[in-house]
Amino acid sequence: MTTTIINATIHTVGPLSIAMPVAEGGTANAYKNFPVMTRGVDEDGNKKLTGYLPATTVRGFLRRAVVLRDMKKAAAAGQPYTLPRAYTELIGQDAGSEKAEDDRVNLMELRKVRAASPVLDLFGSGLGIKSRLMVSHFLPAMNVLPDVFTCVRKDLEDTDGVLDLVNQAEVETYLGRADANSRRAQAAGLVGPLQRRMRAAAKKGEDVSELKVQLAAAEELVKKYEDQMGEMQNSSRTLVGHFALPADLDLKGRLVINNAKDIDLEMIEHALNELSLKPVLGAQSARGCGEISGTFDLMVDGVLRKRLAIGGYEPARVTDFPPVTGGEKAA
Repeated sequence: MTTTIINATIHTVGPLSIAMPVAEGGTANAYKNFPVMTRGVDEDGNKKLTGYLPATTVRGFLRRAVVLRDMKKAAAAGQPYTLPRAYTELIGQDAGSEKAEDDRVNLMELRKVRAASPVLDLFGSGLGIKSRLMVSHFLPAMNVLPDVFTCVRKDLEDTDGVLDLVNQAEVETYLGRADANSRRAQAAGLVGPLQRRMRAAAKKGEDVSELKVQLAAAEELVKKYEDQMGEMQNSSRTLVGHFALPADLDLKGRLVINNAKDIDLEMIEHALNELSLKPVLGAQSARGCGEISGTFDLMVDGVLRKRLAIGGYEPARVTDFPPVTGGEKAA
């Protein structure tokens, strides 16, 4: 058994948008929580930043592709996964996932678990079963920060003639809701600044009674116009925005499999083929983001043995490289 390294290049065919959750009690970064890391410092010691594709995005896709294949086979055979098994294999969590490996099972039981589930053997599960697969973050050759993209979601009246084709008894309701929504947005725009002014004044020990009155009035206006909008509380005409790394960018990373087995490589190849058939990662795919292509080079003892080229909504293209003989090395 050996350590297998897969050197990978993921190419952004379109912009790549990643939506990372905000940690509990934390706040989003300046890029709406698009992942950004420090990568070096300049001559003055200031941090240099770059966007990147997180390891969890790639690793999660690989795991889901393998487990979904197994779940479909089991369901077709009349043996669907139990909910605990689905959680353990697909998510990597179970009732004992927070226990250390030595506390959860003895070595004999652990060996049985690994033998029974190649997925858990490779990807691991919580703290109970250590993963043999390590996935790096994928970074550009040079530091690149995400760009902001904006678009507008239109309302009914933005398309000529639509209101003439709607039940006329409801057109007046629509127009009233649209007007109320506009007024609600104006009132809501006052709430945030007032809240910030109150917090700043409170920190300085200043009197905030007048600000409280203004804030209460603004919040009351928001509620008034929301009530007038009825069931449709969300604006139909909305300016939306997201951040994304640019298209035509190479991101470098690698996968490392400790004590690699043939079944490990089969699972990874299957998952990469699924990624090639649907080459989309991240968020905002409905708005033009996420399409990728790439190459994954399987290295054994520092020698290229296989290359998988993915992308294009077609099966992965596999190129095998035969072992180099002693005579060929000498040549």
